[in-house]
Amino acid sequence: MRRDIPAATKAQDNGALLEERELTAAVGWSVDQILELLPAAEPKIEARPPWGLDASADPPVYRHWLQKQPANNGAVPQLPTDGPLISIVVPVYRPELWYFRACVESVFEQRYRSWELCLCDDGSADRDLTTMIEELQKSEPRLKVIRHPQNKGISSATNSALALASGEYVALVDHDDLLHHDALSEVALAVRGAPDADVVYTDEDKVDEKNQRFCPYFKPDWAPELLLAYPYLGHLVVVRRSLLDAIGGFSPHFDGSQDFDVMLRATEKSRSIVHIAKVLYHWRAVAGSAARDSAAKPWAHQASRRVVEETVRRRNIAATVEDGPFPGSYNVLRQVDGNPSVRIIVPFRDQAALTSRCVTSLAVAPGYDNYEVVLVDNGSTEPETIAFRDRARRSGMEILEYPGSFNWSAINNLAASDCDSDLLLFLNNDIEALKEGWLRALVELAQLPEVGAVGARLLFPDGVLQHGGIVVGMGGIAGHLFCGMPPGTGGYFGWDRVTRPYGAVTGACMMSRREVFSAVGGFDEALEVAFNDVDYCMRLYDAGYRVLYTPHAEMMHDESLSRGISGYVHDVRYFLKKWSRERLRDDPYYNRNLSLFAPWCALREPDETARWESFLDGLQGLS
Repeated sequence: MRRDIPAATKAQDNGALLEERELTAAVGWSVDQILELLPAAEPKIEARPPWGLDASADPPVYRHWLQKQPANNGAVPQLPTDGPLISIVVPVYRPELWYFRACVESVFEQRYRSWELCLCDDGSADRDLTTMIEELQKSEPRLKVIRHPQNKGISSATNSALALASGEYVALVDHDDLLHHDALSEVALAVRGAPDADVVYTDEDKVDEKNQRFCPYFKPDWAPELLLAYPYLGHLVVVRRSLLDAIGGFSPHFDGSQDFDVMLRATEKSRSIVHIAKVLYHWRAVAGSAARDSAAKPWAHQASRRVVEETVRRRNIAATVEDGPFPGSYNVLRQVDGNPSVRIIVPFRDQAALTSRCVTSLAVAPGYDNYEVVLVDNGSTEPETIAFRDRARRSGMEILEYPGSFNWSAINNLAASDCDSDLLLFLNNDIEALKEGWLRALVELAQLPEVGAVGARLLFPDGVLQHGGIVVGMGGIAGHLFCGMPPGTGGYFGWDRVTRPYGAVTGACMMSRREVFSAVGGFDEALEVAFNDVDYCMRLYDAGYRVLYTPHAEMMHDESLSRGISGYVHDVRYFLKKWSRERLRDDPYYNRNLSLFAPWCALREPDETARWESFLDGLQGLS
């Protein structure tokens, strides 16, 4: 049964409860599994840890967390107060005057001085608004204003405000939202460190009528597939002015989703896209706003779908666009290019009934026909297995022999080297296909030249989520995000329900192109049981490939409910020696503000990095 944190619980109690749940989760699906591998330990079955609230779901906990964050005194690093001119572009149309003044004042209060504010009043015909703008303009010479005599729409208004801008960079702000007072300083610091940055984006949260902050969105670093699923860049987005000019500014055809269109077109041509993992923008959420209710502006979602469809056409992607799992999200379903061959590799040792159930399920509705199943027998001895092998051969399956002690990496390397297939699917024998078209969903992504591996959505037999992507560093070394999430529960900002990159995916169901697998050296055979899949994905990232997760390939993983990623002590120590702690600490496709111990994306507490370091010290001390 799900046990959520009561909304009325005091902030300090919430924090203590979250910390307890973080530790329980880490122990439940990672720590104990490693410690149980000590020679004298016996396997232990424990109840699944309770599921908690993610960072966006409990405003009191978030506000308490904000109070505990160390203040940025500008000492390390020193935030700049001068640098490239940043033009803040704001289309204005009949805002609530109080909110509008607060928006403008949040710009005036920036610690960074090299800015200008460019407003376009899009035919508001509001005398009080006109008076307020004139008063503000008298008090601040960096405020530039243009007025449309009649309403022309948000894209036209944004283009008119942009025409006033003379800055090297353009920041996009809505007329009732707020900037953090260090927002522009942080942007200037980011572009100082990355001179080729053409797009910069930050984390964000929402602010209500009383200026109470809630619902933080801590975003991953640049994740192009996630941007095709929904406009995750959100706010604050800053674009180099020359790039905005090159792509033609804002299109009235996409009014309501014009920023999404610009995000997609700008990132296509950007040399570098930089993410600042700090909440620097506060999105006003009031009655009737999209920030308060995603269904409040259905025309905006219609425009967003047109944006994605146009992007697919512009990029010459052979695909169809469908509405996604929640309003404002989209599925881009690609066509398979040609007819690439797939080798499905299933290692097994006895467990004839389990393996038979696995391979039988694969043929039910894969959605793709050009595949072969290869079974790798790791020293089976039971009579039932001999009969199963005979049936498998008669049905056309190939069986390879791998005698000797179990080494998952070596077994799969053997099967991958003994073929000329285009694609390799590594599959555990405790997997069953659930969703029609599962194989096609893997193939359509694995065929892409920029993709190194693709993983599936895996469920426990009771419908609880087992795998929705892996976060490097979670639970110590690496852990399954959303592992243990109850049926009917959504992951943080829909990450489990859309196609997106991750630091790694599980080898229990992982597809990779054979040429890529060979180029990076396959699986590291020194990792016999644990973290071989994570190690492979990290090497793919270093080689310039992305690792994707797709919810459209849904499988059942008949794994013990108390197990997460487990491995022998040797594998733990070897992995930690091979990879630096710096590499494990901040997975680029996660966020440093989210917990390393809670797979439901709780807030990372100030002492959590120290606890994580201490935990790794303990792992390295295992013998």
